[in-house]
Amino acid sequence: MPTFAEPTRYHLRLLGPLQIERNGVPIGRLESRKALGLLCYLCCQNKPVPRVHLTTLFWGEKSEMRGRGNLSRVLNSIAHELPGCIEANRHTVAFRHHDQFWVDIVQFDTLSASKKLHLMVAATELYRGEFLEDLTVKECPEFDLWLTAERERWRQRVAQFFQTVINHHAERGEYDQGLRFATRLLTLDPWSEEIHRQKMLLYHLSGQRTAALAQFEECKRILAEELGVEPGRETLLLRRQIEELNSNLATSIQQMLPREPLLERGDEHTWLIHRWEDARRGAGKFTLVEGEVGVGKTALIEEVLAWAASRGARVLRSRCYEYRSGLTYEAFVNALRPLFDSQQNILDKIKLADTWLIELMRLWPEVQNGLPPMPVFADEEMTARHRLFESIAQLLMATIGHEREVVLFLDDLHEADQPSLDMLRYLYHRLHTRAIWFICAYRREETTPNHPLSLFRNVLAREGHLATTLLKPLSSETVFQILRRYDGLTAIQLHRLGQFLQEQSEGNPFVLEQVRLALHEDHILSEEEGIWSVDNGRLTAICQGGMGVPAAVTAVVENRLARLNPRARRLLQIAAAIGREFSLPLLIAVSGEPTEWIEICLSSWMARGLVAEMMANEADPTAERTTNRKSNHAYRFNHMMIWRVVLQELAPLQRLRLDERIAEARIGRFHPQPAPDAVRHIEELGD
Repeated sequence: MPTFAEPTRYHLRLLGPLQIERNGVPIGRLESRKALGLLCYLCCQNKPVPRVHLTTLFWGEKSEMRGRGNLSRVLNSIAHELPGCIEANRHTVAFRHHDQFWVDIVQFDTLSASKKLHLMVAATELYRGEFLEDLTVKECPEFDLWLTAERERWRQRVAQFFQTVINHHAERGEYDQGLRFATRLLTLDPWSEEIHRQKMLLYHLSGQRTAALAQFEECKRILAEELGVEPGRETLLLRRQIEELNSNLATSIQQMLPREPLLERGDEHTWLIHRWEDARRGAGKFTLVEGEVGVGKTALIEEVLAWAASRGARVLRSRCYEYRSGLTYEAFVNALRPLFDSQQNILDKIKLADTWLIELMRLWPEVQNGLPPMPVFADEEMTARHRLFESIAQLLMATIGHEREVVLFLDDLHEADQPSLDMLRYLYHRLHTRAIWFICAYRREETTPNHPLSLFRNVLAREGHLATTLLKPLSSETVFQILRRYDGLTAIQLHRLGQFLQEQSEGNPFVLEQVRLALHEDHILSEEEGIWSVDNGRLTAICQGGMGVPAAVTAVVENRLARLNPRARRLLQIAAAIGREFSLPLLIAVSGEPTEWIEICLSSWMARGLVAEMMANEADPTAERTTNRKSNHAYRFNHMMIWRVVLQELAPLQRLRLDERIAEARIGRFHPQPAPDAVRHIEELGD
């Protein structure tokens, strides 16, 4: 495992009480309040400042010579506490903005310029209070004038930015989030009737009528006590509309999107919304969301489904499972069963012919409840399947007619059996011109070229009926963004923890959460009343020595490995013993397996997302010594956790012997006996 150096980093926080930290630890006070004022003033300038201006600002009552002398002394004291922060010559002085010095106002400028909501929200978290609210410098009237003006400038700028964030949340129907920022905004300007009205409206739109009226009373009280005035006409009108439950108020804020989607999923979230809108118009395509296990497909889709449901759509959902006992159509049985709920049975609201009810009884016996006994048709198998498929199509058509809009979501579609995929294809082609959205999630690595889902997907693509998107792992920036929500962690702790989590998870949200839970269970990462802390010593140790694979992650990986036959799995263990990266010649030399067999296994591993091919010679620069082949293809396990799970399957003695063989093969001394011909084992690879 890599070690983590201790880079010296300085954090300067000017928005609120002044804080200066070195590696997360507050530094001692500078020599004077003037030194603090000078440092903060320089931080706010984007260009070198003439020395004569600084002496006037802080030592205007003294002679120029004494003022310049005091300036030099103070600059030396600042440079002693924060080495490298000052760049000065005989005429000018400047603060050096670089990676070693993190300044909150600079970070605010960067984040607030973004159009991504989660970055804008991060910018608001930097505001802890009024600009340098606890800084006063006596006998410096010029600096005092600048500080007063700067405080007002930041107050107005932050207020406008908070308003922008509130509007973003309100436009998406995220009223609770908007209320949170409106409350913070009122601390900046408690006498603003406009902000009070906005809180009243947000309360009303979120269904909290009593709270909206209470906000009016709070506004009225503050205005009377602080300013001696009554609320204006607009505020009084809004109160009356809320009292009358005026539904037209709901149109005063455009509702565009639901709650903020998962981090880094904004584009995919919007794309799915558009696919749903197409389906509502009867022009929907079969939607597939693809991604590796744990990447967040289900969570993203559920966000969109919650939004669709909030607008009146009937959402039917289920998950596909691989049943060894052959439970056919089980995903559809579970997805449509809520339609026959005893309290809200759809059959009480729609009319279906007895012919279709008889067919539905095959999968849903509860359809019989309250109905007279019906005969069962004894058709041939193909005719019976068609009648069953059509009965479900008739049921969904009637449901669409009653509910207006329907969503059918099947998760883990790669586990679906062939009859279920046949039914799904039939229903889509029968209903895709109606207001129903077929959306599914699957893992491509679980499908071979001959897998039923691969064939189903290819047919839809050829017909122009397929819409698909791929979810990729989260970036390191997002991992750090998640950690910034953990109040109480210092900058250096965030850096260490973020780098460790990114290395372990490689951006996979499921693995990230499991590693975080493991750290929490081991009391390396702790939380108490919303404040987080890290055991620095144990974190350093685990960063250097590594950690065990979380049990849930091991289970997921082992489920994927279980599809390999024993011989292919043994070969994968040999590859893991070579390293996370391994070359084809070295694998051939160590395993003794025929080249054809190994190449077949490699193709299977890559199709299953277990390994990926790399550039030649990238994995093992010494591997060419083991073979006369000119090519030296290299491969890499797709995820650290896959590699480690495969590696831990080896017993200690097996690992020791493999290490010896690998060492000998690297220098060309190991020559194993060739294994039986590979042709006889092609069928052994598994599904």
